[in-house]
Amino acid sequence: MSTDRVITRREFVKRFRAAAIATGLVSSSGDAGSYARIPDANERVTLGLIGCGGRGQDVMRHFIQQGAVVGAVCDPDESRMHQAKKEAGDHAELVKDFRRLLERQDIDAVIVATPDQWHALPTILACQAGKDVYVEKPLAYTVSEGRAMVEAARRTGRIVQIGTQQRSGEHYHRAVAMIQRGDLGKISRARIWNVWNNTFGEGGGRWGAIGNPTDCDPPAGVDYDLWLGPAPKRPFNP
Repeated sequence: MSTDRVITRREFVKRFRAAAIATGLVSSSGDAGSYARIPDANERVTLGLIGCGGRGQDVMRHFIQQGAVVGAVCDPDESRMHQAKKEAGDHAELVKDFRRLLERQDIDAVIVATPDQWHALPTILACQAGKDVYVEKPLAYTVSEGRAMVEAARRTGRIVQIGTQQRSGEHYHRAVAMIQRGDLGKISRARIWNVWNNTFGEGGGRWGAIGNPTDCDPPAGVDYDLWLGPAPKRPFNP
C-alpha cells in the first residue's frame, strides 16, 4: 500500500465488512453502495492469498471487487497458484511457502483459505507479522489452536475476521432473539433439510462421485509434505 496515504483501521474494517457482505457472510443494514466505492490507488489494500482452492479464489474475487490489490498467491499446489494468479493479475507473485509471503512489507492483510489443519499457524504468524487476517471457517482444528489465534489477535491488535457464512446476518439475530424470548415456546425438536440438488455431475453428486481411490504418489507440482503441514503423516489419496 502506498505511503502517500495510510488507510485507517476504521476504513479497513469497512472494507472487510464490504467483502463479507459480498460473500454472504453478513447482511447490509444500510446502503450497500456506500461500501462498494472503489478506492483510488493510494487507498487500496494489498492482500496475500494463502490457499488457492475454489473458496480462496472466490473470496479473493470479492475483495478485488471492493478495490483490493492481490500482491501474492500461495499454495503448495502449483496448478492452483497459477489459476489464482489469472484471477489476481500478472502483478501477483507466486509463493509456495506462506512464510515468504508474510515477509513482504507491502502485504497489508491475508486471506487464509487453506485446509483446516493450516488455519492456525498462518493466522498467528500473520498477526505477528503485522498483517490483518480473513480466515475461513472453521477457525481452528482444535480448541487450543483457536485460543492461541485469539490471543495472537489480541496481543498484536490485528483485525481477524472469521468467514462463517451468514452467522452475522440480521435474520439470524432475530431468530435467536425469538427463541431466547420464548416466542416459539419450549423447543423440543429441530428438523433440518438439505435442499441442494446433488443429482448432476459425472457419477452422480454435485461434484461427481467421490469413489474409493487407492493411495498413490502426489501429482507433479504438489508439495504434499507442505500441504500436510501440522497434520499427521499419511499417504496421498486423491
